[in-house]
Amino acid sequence: MTKIIIVRHCQAEGNLKRFFQGSIDTDITDLGQRQIESVAKLLADKPIEVMYSSPKKRAMKTAEGINVYHKLPIKIDEEIVEIDAGDWEGVLLTDIEKRYPEQMDNWRNHPGNFHAPNGESMAEVYERVKRALLRIAEENRDKTVCIVSHGCAIRNMMCFANGFEVKDIDKVPLGTNTSVNIVEFDDDLKPFVAVGNYTEHIPVS
Repeated sequence: MTKIIIVRHCQAEGNLKRFFQGSIDTDITDLGQRQIESVAKLLADKPIEVMYSSPKKRAMKTAEGINVYHKLPIKIDEEIVEIDAGDWEGVLLTDIEKRYPEQMDNWRNHPGNFHAPNGESMAEVYERVKRALLRIAEENRDKTVCIVSHGCAIRNMMCFANGFEVKDIDKVPLGTNTSVNIVEFDDDLKPFVAVGNYTEHIPVS
């Protein structure tokens, strides 16, 4: 059995200041640093053998914090990056609501239909991260792997892991910063969700 521990990055500037930070390389906050310390302690005794991270700073710093207890090389993986939000990148959510009301409604209420203006569709993200998860599982059979990624990307990973198509992604919660999911893969690379959106370790302030 192959086990993949999937962690959302800690709080970053976009989460705090409420702007869309998909492909933007924002730094972490003070709360984010405390979140890293908490999730790192949670995973300290897990037998992690391989570490992967999105190249974005907020993910890398989270992975490095977790890795303090494991001291592994961190593999950078471009396929687990956040959604490319195109024209929404760096824009305050309040301004997006005014300028793109239909797409914001899709983002919040019909995420399977979402397509970032001049960016990725939710369907494209789903296929990208599904491909990444299966590749990582194949390359690391019978190991315990930790992946640090992003909210929308992880939501799509968990949509696939739960056996849903992207049209049903609204059945999967968007996890909070440093939430943890665990997906197990059998010998046929069929996924099973062992832990979904665990948040008990996360400090609130």
